[in-house]
Amino acid sequence: MTTGWGMVDDTGRDDADASGETEDDLPYYTPPFGREEVPGFLDRLVAHLLAGETREAFTFEGVEVEESQGVWLLPLGGYDPDADESLQPNPPADLVVPEGGFAAYAEEWTEGVRRTLREAWGAPMVRKPSLVGENQDPEGILDVVLVSVGIPEAEMWDRGDLYCVLVTNWDAEPRQSMLRQAMVVLPREYAVGSLSALLPEEDMHNDLLMNGEHPLELRRRAWLLSTLFGAGEVRLRDVDVPASRFSLQSRSGVTTVWTFTDDGRILVLIQDPTSTFADEAPAQFLAEVAQQHGGDAPDAADAADPSEREADLAEAWLILAARMLDRVPDDLRALIAARGEDARGAVAEHDLEFRMLGDEPVPVITGAVWFDGEHWCVSPSLMEIGRRNDFGMDDFGFGAAVRQPYRLGGALTVDEMSREGDERRTWFEQVFAACPYPEQDRPSDTERLGYAVPTSGDHHDLLADIERVTRAWWERSPEDADWADRTFEIGGRGLRDDHGRALRVVLASGEVWTVDALQAWADDLIGVMSERWGAAGEIHARNEKTGIDRRSPLTRVMRATGLLTAPLWWVNGHAVAVVAGTPDPSYGDDPEVIIVIARPDAVLDLARGSNPWELRIRARIISDISALVGGAPAPGPLRWNGPPLAGSSLVPDAMRGGFRTGDHFWTWHFTHDGRGLFLSHPTGPDAAARPEPTFEEQVALFGGVPDDLLSLVVDRDPGGFFPVVHRGASTPGSAETENLLAGAATLPAVHAVFWRDDVDWRASDGMLQRVRDALDPDDVDTTNPLETIYPEAFGVPQLQWALRMGERMGPPTLLDAPYVSFVFDRVPEREEIEQVYAALGMFPDLALTGTLNDLLDVVVDAPGYRFLLDAALSNPHPERRRELALWLLDQRLDASSALSFLSPVNVLFANPTLGAEDEPVLRRLLEQGAIPGPTPVAMLPEWHPFVQLLDRDIEETALAPLVRTLLVHGDVDPATPALPDGRSLLDFASGPFPHGRSRDALASAIRELVAGGAVDTAAEPER
Repeated sequence: MTTGWGMVDDTGRDDADASGETEDDLPYYTPPFGREEVPGFLDRLVAHLLAGETREAFTFEGVEVEESQGVWLLPLGGYDPDADESLQPNPPADLVVPEGGFAAYAEEWTEGVRRTLREAWGAPMVRKPSLVGENQDPEGILDVVLVSVGIPEAEMWDRGDLYCVLVTNWDAEPRQSMLRQAMVVLPREYAVGSLSALLPEEDMHNDLLMNGEHPLELRRRAWLLSTLFGAGEVRLRDVDVPASRFSLQSRSGVTTVWTFTDDGRILVLIQDPTSTFADEAPAQFLAEVAQQHGGDAPDAADAADPSEREADLAEAWLILAARMLDRVPDDLRALIAARGEDARGAVAEHDLEFRMLGDEPVPVITGAVWFDGEHWCVSPSLMEIGRRNDFGMDDFGFGAAVRQPYRLGGALTVDEMSREGDERRTWFEQVFAACPYPEQDRPSDTERLGYAVPTSGDHHDLLADIERVTRAWWERSPEDADWADRTFEIGGRGLRDDHGRALRVVLASGEVWTVDALQAWADDLIGVMSERWGAAGEIHARNEKTGIDRRSPLTRVMRATGLLTAPLWWVNGHAVAVVAGTPDPSYGDDPEVIIVIARPDAVLDLARGSNPWELRIRARIISDISALVGGAPAPGPLRWNGPPLAGSSLVPDAMRGGFRTGDHFWTWHFTHDGRGLFLSHPTGPDAAARPEPTFEEQVALFGGVPDDLLSLVVDRDPGGFFPVVHRGASTPGSAETENLLAGAATLPAVHAVFWRDDVDWRASDGMLQRVRDALDPDDVDTTNPLETIYPEAFGVPQLQWALRMGERMGPPTLLDAPYVSFVFDRVPEREEIEQVYAALGMFPDLALTGTLNDLLDVVVDAPGYRFLLDAALSNPHPERRRELALWLLDQRLDASSALSFLSPVNVLFANPTLGAEDEPVLRRLLEQGAIPGPTPVAMLPEWHPFVQLLDRDIEETALAPLVRTLLVHGDVDPATPALPDGRSLLDFASGPFPHGRSRDALASAIRELVAGGAVDTAAEPER
């Protein structure tokens, strides 16, 4: 076996010496000395490395050592089962195997090494991989090693300037997989710091940080704003480097302190108490420190002493502030706290607060940058804090403290600062005229935008990123990418996933004064896209003719920004849109360029803006007429495995129906939670000529549809709505799987499947796969896939026309001759249409006597009409009442108001069929604010819900769950006077009652409640 992480093929035999084999050929590895010698060996190695070893690979006392990025790696033990001949069915007869086997021998060695190091060096620090940021990247170089090799934890010892980190790990099952033990030796700053410790000088350079503004222009602006709103130029005294300080402080405490040295260097300190850094970084630092010491950092709510927590946060802030200054040149740092004098020679106060950290004063800041005479620099520690917390420069306050007040990238003139007629105009003109620093030439547009646009490449590189994303998204999503995978980035900026329907990224942004440069950048990008992908189409977030919003994942991004028009291309089956411009003020003030990549079914709305409840009513009416005038099956309820109503186990039936649209038949399903399912199959003479789809094709077609919606069609009686295909004997299903498709015996034989989640209508994965299958595998494909998803051959335009999606629809439509011939088997009579409408009923009556589906078939927009709740609570049918009431309460109804002297609780308790099974309804009423006592206008004692309930001629056991919920969840104290005659509810529970039934058990349980016990619940009712 070789050293390092590699293994060789040879095995150990007792004739090794004669054959030239050595111990290195065994299936395990140990160094050429005993385990007791390991600590001394490592101490000598550390001394050797500190003496200046520079080779990338060398042998030290017989052990191979490799170096990379300033980290040394050497093996201390290992085992390879693939090289272990003793595990073969017929091992060599001359193979000598240690007692217990080679794996046990190797394990004993590695455990001995761990024990020996603990005895020699003490207990180690246990280090687990630290992953930071939204992408969960390894924090430091040691974390990279642990994550790359898959090591769950390591043991770390401080050996002075170097740390020794022991990693020991079985790949899988102990003694049956590969065992690795190695020592990682690395500098202290690498072991306890992040990857920023590896940062070379040039990687600290951020030359576009100041948006291309010349250092002299920055000094001019610092002088102007400091003179206008602060103390003006302050010369620093008793310093080695002559310098001036300029400060600006806003009413909110945002402070900027510029220090300009006479030799051309600049230091900028930022303090923004409203920044994300101030809100989050100190607390995150405390949490990380606590985690390193094996505990949890208490948050403000958990801290035993809030003042102690505040002190800890303040100290953490200082520590982070000191770290952000750690690479600032010493002579610049010395200027931070230097004494200053204003133009009158008076001592100038510093606008920053200083606190002591140990024996050193540290400014309370949220950020720091400096100009070294050639480059703008950001310290590695600031970058580390940003990476750990997903902070950009503006999260440190750079935007609020520097870019915006000093208008970086834009002109700073009198006209920009003051309008004509402003009473301060004369003062501003005088200050601008007195400025000793001349205005500099404006930077180029690229410089003006700075890091607001990607700088890692040009527009062609951005297009290559987009093409990579559009190809990869067919295979996997951003959530599947590991920390080192940059597949789902455009210009180095990660895409956000909108529920698998759209990916978006703010690719570029600017300020109001750089909008011209940003628009020019966006126009250039759009031009390059058109050269590469052809002329752009255009997507509108609102129908310009009807004014109806188009509802899709893509248009939601557009509506949110107020940018309602965008160019669009099709790239590898996905839509690529550039949403660019100055957004609506409700979204933000800054102009942006947003790239949205959308699934082909996430661009246009199948329903063309019609809400699902309106579609449900229309589908029900058309289906009822089709059943009346022709041979179509009548719509009806259908049980399914859907989600129960909140607070219960009740799952309302779905509704199913269907109707013809020319040469296609569409079956629809609608559910109580606003979702649905559309299926189409061909009809007429041409349908028989088409080959029947295979079962496997239908399994693929229904892919991606949630299991609860699949339960509407898998192994269901088609009821005349659709043909079915059966699983063949050669492809048996799995009866044990929880996946409905995998275990299905029959499926609808259809060729279009659309389903609605809680927001959008979507194509099934099988339909999207048709788009992917049609793509050119060898080149960028820019064909429009909408014809593949919404073709006339599948009846999609016909469905939209029949349901008048996005348009008005009423009885006249149903009598229109072209419509009648397209949908119905014969012309319906006006009286027949009126009969269908009348049969639907009026929704107040339906809540009072009908079913939930009856109500949902007529209620548009699922409104939370308050009066419907009282009607539903009065419904005499128990199951209907519970379904209706629970569904209405899910619509965020405010149950606290009463429509009469009866509260909703009174209405429920007055229902003749009230029972224990109504407990979930009562609980939800109370959760939605229903009054547990009498309403303000209820003067009689019998209208107290508690009195009303106990006066009911109902068995005591049936009342117990309702009494318990009323008192406990209504937060009612039964021992305090509550009735007009001064009695408490506990007094009332003692009787007598008009019905003559005993309430002794309830009274006893209530007394236990008063004494601190619980109401007797017997059996919990089914919900």
